[in-house]
Amino acid sequence: MLLTALACVACAALIAYFAPSLMTVGRWQLLHPRTALAAWFGAFFLGMALCVAALMLSVGGAVSASVSTPVLDAILLTLGGWVSLALFGALAFFVVSSAAPVVASERMSSATLASVATSREEFAGYTLVRFDSSDEIAYAVPGRRPAIFLSSAMERALTPPQLLAVVAHEYAHLRQHHGFAVLVAKINAACLPGLNQGRSLNRATTLLVELAADDAAARQVGAVFLANALVTLARNSGDQSMQLRADRLAGKQWPRRRGIGRHDTERKLLAR
Repeated sequence: MLLTALACVACAALIAYFAPSLMTVGRWQLLHPRTALAAWFGAFFLGMALCVAALMLSVGGAVSASVSTPVLDAILLTLGGWVSLALFGALAFFVVSSAAPVVASERMSSATLASVATSREEFAGYTLVRFDSSDEIAYAVPGRRPAIFLSSAMERALTPPQLLAVVAHEYAHLRQHHGFAVLVAKINAACLPGLNQGRSLNRATTLLVELAADDAAARQVGAVFLANALVTLARNSGDQSMQLRADRLAGKQWPRRRGIGRHDTERKLLAR
């Protein structure tokens, strides 16, 4: 069991070291962001599962050794099991303590936006919250009652079809659980502040969730509206990443739009 546990730890270490490099080879991630996200987090959780398996094997081996092996071997194996358990407990405490500031920051930003809300509209699956701000902001907040926040500056800057595309983009974040993916990536980076692997996962997740939401919104309401919205926002903010995302949308072929009429968002926004 001990050798198997060591093999699990070695495999987890190899995944943690090599996965970030392998996942960033080529441009396939930009073309298939959801597949890339699945690959990133599949590797991440596989590594976690291997670590847990190594712990269980170490403890199990220590328990069985205490009754079936010579005294000295049993002592060593039992000691190894307890050391593994202690290391796992220390790691869990470190993860929780690192996660606390990240979660608190997310809650604080959401509470700040909610405190300045000017209106709320209930839709199937989320609440649309409008608030006054001179900044062009659209933000999705997951939870028991998911919400999409829209600033007054955003509504002034965009046409109704473009605004609908932005709402569809934010709704895709909620529907595809991007908030959880981003949170895991932030916690992972906070736990590994000195390693490039944690930063790589965080950067890749931040980019890929935006591209995946772009694709979902383009399929729903039309790529041209979202691309035009991104061009406008890039011009107003100077954020060239939005221009690059618009160029990416313009360079792809899209099936006929499906719409999000069942949420009644389109009718209400286009009527404004």
